Amino acid sequence: MLVICEDCGKKFNIDETRIKRKRAKFTCNECGHIVVVEKPEVAENKSLPAKDAAGHATDQQEASMPDTSSVTQKGKAAFPKGKGLPISVYILLTLVAGFLMVCGAFGYLYFKYIPEIINTQIELRTTAITESFSGVIHKPLLLRNYLQVNKEAKRVSKLPGVAYAAVINDRGIVVAGFFSDLSRFDKSFEARVKEKGMPVDVFSQNKLSSGTDHVSARISVGGQVIYDEVASIPDGGGEVHVGIYVSDVDRAIRDVLISPLTFSVLGGILVVGFVVFLFLTRSITRPMQELTDVANRISLGDMNLAGRSRGPREMRNLAIAFERMRRSIKAAMERLSQ
Repeated sequence: MLVICEDCGKKFNIDETRIKRKRAKFTCNECGHIVVVEKPEVAENKSLPAKDAAGHATDQQEASMPDTSSVTQKGKAAFPKGKGLPISVYILLTLVAGFLMVCGAFGYLYFKYIPEIINTQIELRTTAITESFSGVIHKPLLLRNYLQVNKEAKRVSKLPGVAYAAVINDRGIVVAGFFSDLSRFDKSFEARVKEKGMPVDVFSQNKLSSGTDHVSARISVGGQVIYDEVASIPDGGGEVHVGIYVSDVDRAIRDVLISPLTFSVLGGILVVGFVVFLFLTRSITRPMQELTDVANRISLGDMNLAGRSRGPREMRNLAIAFERMRRSIKAAMERLSQ
């Protein structure tokens, strides 16, 4: 006959013919637990219900026997699944919320600090070009060498990102002025410049005040937003204007933010998040599902199915406590059956 130790679950093959009395005891060589074994005839007599003269079981004994057929046959109907979302959904929502928080933080930093950084960089670049331009044309302008002044103005207008470069003398007359690319402006403005030359009213949007050497401002010129810097020429020689396309700087920043590298970083974050999601789901939900299956089997009377200890520390402790409870219930049921 096959005997199983209640504590460690080790199996022993016992020769029932060697049991002289109704029961025998022996010690498990694995855990030291004392195992009680009854003769098969005694166990069968105890399991059979007492019969009356007609050979039928008595009502009292029939009532004392638990009816587990409904539990076994109905299965899911007797133990319905709990309501609510699975834990994998909560883990996924947590990861999605974390990803959105990171994106929101980057968006907040972008809209709060990037415009200020852009303005600072535009101002520094425009100031450097304007100061260099005014210093180069100072002497030619005093000598009325307008050919050299126009040459320098045209050179400055061809620099990357520059919209125009112009020189205005002390009488307010434009002595030199060039646009880098008129096709980027409105058609009407382009036609006006080709017909009448550099319009003076453009520079009226940003004027030098008394006691200042240079002033900068954002102005609108022919449908384009231009960052205009005006600087005075030393010794009363007039002033110079240099304009930079704001859209070019915005486009450069946008190309950096919306680039393959940015999408690669975001894709890497998503992949790492998905791997973390799978790891958490497998390490938590699978051990919980196994323990749930063991609990359902125990509720149907199967006391020989042991749960495995796996997963995080808390899940392992829960599995150990569950196994201890199963053994205690099994031992109690065996003592009641004796």
